[in-house]
Amino acid sequence: MAGRIPQTFIDDLLDRVDIVDVVNGRVPLKKAGKNYKACCPFHDEKSPSFTVAQDKQFYYCFGCGAGGNALGFVMEFDRLDFLPAVEMLARNAGLEIPREAAQDPKISKQKDNLYSILTESDRYFRQQLRTHAGAASAVDYLKARGLSGQVAAQYGMGYAPPGWDNLLKAVGTDEQRTALLNESGMLVIKPEEKKQYDFFRHRITFPIRDQRGRTVGFGGRVLDDSKPKYLNSPETPVFSKGRELYGLYEARQKLKEIPCLIMVEGYMDVIALAQFEINNAVATLGTALTESHLQKIFRYTSEIVFCFDGDSAGRKAAARALDTALPEMRDGVSAKFLFLPDGEDPDTMVRQLGKQEFNEQIDRAQPLSEFLFEQLSDGIDSSTADGKARLSKVCAPQINRIPQGVFRQLMLEELSSRTGISAENLRDYVATHKPPAGRGNASQQTHQPAHQPAPRLASQPTAHTSNQAPTDEFYSGPPPDDIYGDGDYEPYPETVAVRRSKIRLSPIKVLSALLVNHPQLAEYVEDIEMLSVSADPDMALFLKILALINSDPTCSKTSHIFARWQATYSDQTELQLLKTLAGSELHQPPKGTGRDDNQEFVDSLNHVIRDAFESLPPERKADFLLAAETLNERQIKQLWKIHMQLGDDNQFVELKNKIKQRLVV
Repeated sequence: MAGRIPQTFIDDLLDRVDIVDVVNGRVPLKKAGKNYKACCPFHDEKSPSFTVAQDKQFYYCFGCGAGGNALGFVMEFDRLDFLPAVEMLARNAGLEIPREAAQDPKISKQKDNLYSILTESDRYFRQQLRTHAGAASAVDYLKARGLSGQVAAQYGMGYAPPGWDNLLKAVGTDEQRTALLNESGMLVIKPEEKKQYDFFRHRITFPIRDQRGRTVGFGGRVLDDSKPKYLNSPETPVFSKGRELYGLYEARQKLKEIPCLIMVEGYMDVIALAQFEINNAVATLGTALTESHLQKIFRYTSEIVFCFDGDSAGRKAAARALDTALPEMRDGVSAKFLFLPDGEDPDTMVRQLGKQEFNEQIDRAQPLSEFLFEQLSDGIDSSTADGKARLSKVCAPQINRIPQGVFRQLMLEELSSRTGISAENLRDYVATHKPPAGRGNASQQTHQPAHQPAPRLASQPTAHTSNQAPTDEFYSGPPPDDIYGDGDYEPYPETVAVRRSKIRLSPIKVLSALLVNHPQLAEYVEDIEMLSVSADPDMALFLKILALINSDPTCSKTSHIFARWQATYSDQTELQLLKTLAGSELHQPPKGTGRDDNQEFVDSLNHVIRDAFESLPPERKADFLLAAETLNERQIKQLWKIHMQLGDDNQFVELKNKIKQRLVV
């Protein structure tokens, strides 16, 4: 019998599919700012109120309240139960559904533990940069590189102090945690020598974050003459250098729309550009560019600009990047190459040129098509018949690696203009030339055949195009336990058509809306004791969302929250409110360069905490203030006021004495 589908697979599936592709294959979407709009497929309307947010992988209708992730949309629109919907999305994404559920809970739990220990390590390194006595050398280095504290904080830079076991002592407090540090690549263990010590020592640390914002590894830059100068975490169950890109998560957080991504060499190049407000740079992690890197890049932007040194080594690296990029050059994406003067890197260039001129250099970068023909025609005299024949022969295998489409046709026409052979004749000629086995740079013709990229998800509309919401009898209830690994998955219910002209939220609902849209904000909620005393049902919902995020490190995205919520809770009223809160930011998205979500969350949190405090009876207020380690001027005045409010009631004599003692101190 088939096993259950692991929750980790559902998360991975939601990350790999693009909700815009899923919806657009069924309902034609139109771009509207950073989001997409259409007339809602679940109720009749004349003006579009159905919104799809690509950055959150979430849809919401302001007319009927329908909303959710890509999986929920397929279930609603195609009228499918959970399992068939998962199978459809997995098939289109080229994924095989795992069925070995007997071992999955342990594997999933182990990965969660690794994410948790890496998060603690990240927190430790950042704290050391602020507080360790030896951090002055790191701070001086960062200042010398012209980096501000704001940019250092944006990228989570930290400091691994000198010494052999600082992290081990701070985080590896028992055998199990020490084992997790080792498995996550944070320790070096030599059993034969009975030694174990920190992997990163006396280095500036750069947390490597995956697309969900989870810390999966680190890079470290040495602060003395030690070698190597830069050090990356080893491969682990949660970290693969061939899949992750440094700076991609930060770029997505900073930019609502990414015009292009600039591929640079290392961490400091990415951060140096960010210091000049160029927030769209990424870097590979000590490894060559891979197809996985490019596929991930083209999920978030349509253009990549490779930034290389102009020397021989830089040209060879560019040729290898070109070789990797060709099979990914489907219609709608593009690649360019920018070669820097000898001795220059992005850091020095942006300092010399400034932001505007550097961006102009990016805009003028050499297109992939030009660079390809420049590489392949090197040493060939295309003015002769022999040269034209030779050029056709060396170009044919490379053009054949480009997916079918307009770009491939344009490349054929360019080759036609250079050789005088008609594009029609070249098309047949190119189709018969497969690249030889083995990989190399484009100019050396040692390519291996590349697989065609997976087709765009749901590129053709389905037969079902009804604009009516699914009927109640269609859903037969949640799937059996042997299908879904982490609990029953409730299908999306039929929603009630309630149109709202405006969405006005109370402070606690603002908190919930921000948390659903930006789960990483959960780290700002340090103490929920004050919030827990509230009888407000909206507060209960906020605490549920918070608990869900804190209990599962992988629950770091709006689409994941909905998947987890439906597997955990059955209250449909709460689910509908959750959709409304998630959609509230789609109704009036932040304007301009964007608000500071962190500050808005903290401000709202402080407001809610103050309201919760003020709603308490005087004696409860006194208990909270007396429990505080320190009191500010406002709290001291509050304590005096409470002392007066308690009056001469005998039951408060002991409490009044405690207040007196605290105020005297």
